[in-house]
Amino acid sequence: MKPLLICALAFCAPAAEALDTLMVGTGPRNWSLVRESARFAGVADDSIWTWQAPRGVNLATGLAQRGGSVLVEIEIPTITGTETATAPRDGLPNWTDGDAGSAWGPDEDEGVERRGTFYIDLGGTFRVDRIRFFPRLDNKHKGLILGSFAVATSSGDDGPPLFSRYRNVPRMAFDFFNPNRQPVVDVLFERRDVRYIRLQSAEGEPWELAEFEVYAEGSVPMGEFTSAPLFIRGGFPIWGQVFYEDGPIEKLPITLQTRTGPDEQPLHYFLRRGDELEQVSQRDYERFNPLDFAGAAQVELGPVRANPEWSLWQTVVEGLVVSPAPRRYIQFRVLMAEPGTVIKELFFEYVEQPLVDVLRAEVSPLVVDAGVEIQFTLSLEVQLNPGRGDTGFRYLQVRTPALVGMVERVLVDDEEVVFTPTYDGEGFTVDIWQRIIQSGTFVQVIFNAAILRDGTAFEVRALDLRPEADGIESVYQTASPADVDPFSVGGELVVRLNQDDLGLLDALTVEQSVLTPNGDGVNDVFAVAYNLLKLTRSAPVFFQIFDLGGRLQIEGVSEDRHGRFTRLWRGLDARGQRVEPGLYIYRVKVEADVGVASRQGVVQVAY
Repeated sequence: MKPLLICALAFCAPAAEALDTLMVGTGPRNWSLVRESARFAGVADDSIWTWQAPRGVNLATGLAQRGGSVLVEIEIPTITGTETATAPRDGLPNWTDGDAGSAWGPDEDEGVERRGTFYIDLGGTFRVDRIRFFPRLDNKHKGLILGSFAVATSSGDDGPPLFSRYRNVPRMAFDFFNPNRQPVVDVLFERRDVRYIRLQSAEGEPWELAEFEVYAEGSVPMGEFTSAPLFIRGGFPIWGQVFYEDGPIEKLPITLQTRTGPDEQPLHYFLRRGDELEQVSQRDYERFNPLDFAGAAQVELGPVRANPEWSLWQTVVEGLVVSPAPRRYIQFRVLMAEPGTVIKELFFEYVEQPLVDVLRAEVSPLVVDAGVEIQFTLSLEVQLNPGRGDTGFRYLQVRTPALVGMVERVLVDDEEVVFTPTYDGEGFTVDIWQRIIQSGTFVQVIFNAAILRDGTAFEVRALDLRPEADGIESVYQTASPADVDPFSVGGELVVRLNQDDLGLLDALTVEQSVLTPNGDGVNDVFAVAYNLLKLTRSAPVFFQIFDLGGRLQIEGVSEDRHGRFTRLWRGLDARGQRVEPGLYIYRVKVEADVGVASRQGVVQVAY
């Protein structure tokens, strides 16, 4: 049957070029070379990653392998005076070697004062909830206590150790009037993102440290890698599936996003000269020095604006790139939420023969009542470039979380045509039974659907089935939202709910209000379910447990969009220990662009 299918398709669809692949991770497109920026992610020529961070692991002992270090703040003589810098010192690595029998103190180095500032660079950013340090604990050395000091941390997101912004660690600040008298300083605190730890000593007596331990909370902040815009030479690519070295990209615990454009400038950078804006390159903007313009009219940094010719960031769905095409440049962004994620290679498939030159679409109406099935009209404008070999298309595919009822009619240039619809749980596909090959064609699909979630999106694709050497290849081209129907208002592909009083959190329910986490299989888990509404983009959602004194016991954070969700608590605190029996307060809180909402209640823990 397959050869017959290929012949039939070859009759109605032009032969297409074979799939090409944009490969990232080796050769001229290794990770270091294509990198535009990276945040909370490791980058080498052959891979990108987030660090392993098992709960309770002392991160300090592995800092050298991650490129971290222990440094001291020093003053360097210059022509005009002195300059503050950081430097390594012999013996300082003893603080993080995992050996409680080795130590270092400032009295061992003539160039370091007892009262000084020290920095520990973990070599990566982790979520930390405990810091512990101590001198050698034998009788000879356990009195070398650091009595007056302050400890602060930084995520490392805003510069090197010396220039980062720091937050004090609670209960880790002592002074001459309130000195620390314990050899072991051990503090548990609410988790925070940490790369640098700053230890400021105000101690005038001899002191030393054998170990400075920094403990992982068990998670890492979202790692982010953004590529530079990548040029596809000589073609007009239509993007397809994305794979990594071990298979489909969906197997990885990541979010992959892309955007496309006609040039290498997704953003436009401006300098402000008085009342006027002057567009400059990103390089000139980042290297701007007002002293270079001394004596000229006042010049200062101006705004950074999105290039209107570039698309917005769009998430790869089911392994398929949905950014508009054909465009010569593509940029991608990888978001890694789990520790220990490693990507060595990415493969972006594409063909160089577009279906169409321009595909724009809108859906109407844009505001509806929740849960009511109504009639929608999907309108599309099609522009082709026959001289380039655009093939046109025969199928239209609509992917949406809406509850689709029935496709009623299809019109091509205002004339009803024969069509065949097919439905699945994610939308519908329409076979128009004629190939759309005329530039300027106007297509409308009238269908019924019910909207349950605010901000429901309709992803519209033209679909072509092309014969390839090894079978049939599905080629998609995604429509961009635009105002293509003069008789409708909006020009969008997102439908909102018509409920002014609709909140962000709704229908919060619990299965039981008593938790008995003793392992007998009965009431061992406390479950809270809730709806998230009115979210058109992901927002942080916090699930928190407090004791009656208001002290946070444990917190979970996720990035969610609209839908029904369930959170679980097994009666453990942030250190993995069972909480004491009694009453506890649970809270679900969402922080969205449109506002903040929270719901809370009481759960009883009994053994």
